[in-house]
Amino acid sequence: MIAADTTIARLLEEHPEALEVLVRFHPHFQRFRNRLLRKLMAPRVTIALAARCAGVPANDLLRELRRELGEPEVDPAANEAGSVRLEPPSGPRPSALAGLPEVHVDVHDDIRRGVEPFARIMAAVKALGEGEALALHAPFEPVPLYDVLGKRGLSHWTECHDPGHWSVWFYREPPQRDRRPDPVGAGAATAPARRTITLDVRGLEPPQPMVRVLEQLDALEADGTLVVIHERRPMFLYPLLAERGFVHETQEPEAGLVRILIRRGGAPRGV
Repeated sequence: MIAADTTIARLLEEHPEALEVLVRFHPHFQRFRNRLLRKLMAPRVTIALAARCAGVPANDLLRELRRELGEPEVDPAANEAGSVRLEPPSGPRPSALAGLPEVHVDVHDDIRRGVEPFARIMAAVKALGEGEALALHAPFEPVPLYDVLGKRGLSHWTECHDPGHWSVWFYREPPQRDRRPDPVGAGAATAPARRTITLDVRGLEPPQPMVRVLEQLDALEADGTLVVIHERRPMFLYPLLAERGFVHETQEPEAGLVRILIRRGGAPRGV
């Protein structure tokens, strides 16, 4: 059954006719006719988030989809209980942004030309200096990035200039100053342990597996190891790993189960 946390990708895969229902419900959803936008957004955006981007109640959109697609009505109270929690709209500009140098990235032309901007955005994030903020300008609210960059420790503040122009500032909160100092010599006595991160991408629709892997690799420690659990050999990923200086080893312990060990070139072996 269609729910608030159903992704647009799954909705359109199971009900291709739902695209016309979305477009009739609100003009904002015309965006999903654009193949690039659909590829970028649909796997990452739930019905609840799509409703938020369009500025309409999620329950109203769900009710319309269920009615048009022949699914039974659900009690509104149960509907609300099953929906995902959404962040409130951004309030006043955060004080943490005051005085920060800004790196501006505008992806309007990328979207217009059909070029996927995700790699360009992530490259700008990776190049951010200490105390800098990324100001992203886009033709829609880039809701999926909130979670992606939030996992990198970045907060965000959003401003809507008009329905086709959104600006989002991504920045790091200032460090807390009330931490107690470590006992003398305690930090020097123990070397940091090598980290192993396991990432299971089975069942994700392309390009999500590759996106998730590249996100984790950007944050991988120098002597860390990323273990990717996949259902097949990611042939398009291997050249990207080589370009970025990573080495990898693939194991297939059984049919339908692939285990890829990824390290930075020259990193210690062993998991």
